[in-house]
Amino acid sequence: MHSDYIEEFAFAKLNLSFKVLKKLPNNFHQIESYITFLPNIYDHLIIKKSLQNKIVINGKFANQLIANGGDTLIKKSIKLLSNLLNLKVCLEVNLKKNIPLNSGLGGGSADAAAIIRAIIKLYKIKNNKLIINNLSKIGSDVPACFLSKNVKVSGTGEILQPIKLLNKKLWALLIKPKSNYSTKNIFENFNNSYAKPTKFELTLNNLINDMNKYNNSLEKTVCRIEKNVKNVLSYLYNFNSLTLPRITGSGSTVFVLFKTEQDLKIYKKKLSFSKKDYWIQYSHLIL
Repeated sequence: MHSDYIEEFAFAKLNLSFKVLKKLPNNFHQIESYITFLPNIYDHLIIKKSLQNKIVINGKFANQLIANGGDTLIKKSIKLLSNLLNLKVCLEVNLKKNIPLNSGLGGGSADAAAIIRAIIKLYKIKNNKLIINNLSKIGSDVPACFLSKNVKVSGTGEILQPIKLLNKKLWALLIKPKSNYSTKNIFENFNNSYAKPTKFELTLNNLINDMNKYNNSLEKTVCRIEKNVKNVLSYLYNFNSLTLPRITGSGSTVFVLFKTEQDLKIYKKKLSFSKKDYWIQYSHLIL
């Protein structure tokens, strides 16, 4: 933090597991997910007070974000805190957009959470409880992204339980094909059987075993709607890794985990994805 501006890193989130438990009367779904974050993959924000709100977007995915109405969640965050705190919040935001859209990596939510953290610092907000209790109004992933720590998420995304997994460093390889669908689209078409909540003692080995036993509840629906994701999953099943290939959130990013960076790089060399048609990155986890 500098005297006149705040620098924030909006880390990509990774749903290690994602289970849809039931549909609620309000048409939302009750879920259970174990979420971690990726320190090597992030959007970069420079935020400072201003006389009026101004949002400048650059970076690899800037044009894609702008074409999709880009700064909606950022504006929503500023408006929410202005109303909650009865305070006129005006910011100049410079966003370098590195996290792809519609990827299941929570880039928009991470950006919104970064804005909230910056406002708290810039305006020297002491009591954060009111803010934290209202984060889910911006988006279901925002509460977890606000913490950017390992969490078990339940309810509709608003119930967070911090978790520790022995601080063992794992690595994730991420592969995102071209895709054109929304999370809303996936949930509207979800007709699979509901999962049961996990009951194991939370250790890293137990979580990995659970990941290998149960796929993401949304995977079948995603594969039915977007064949590119289905093709990536099917292809990766031909190679050995610590975990079977899974999608994060509602996709379209597919990931596999490894014990070491070297294991990941050996695996990656075996793959034949063109850089033109796939976004491929890797990161260690914050375990």
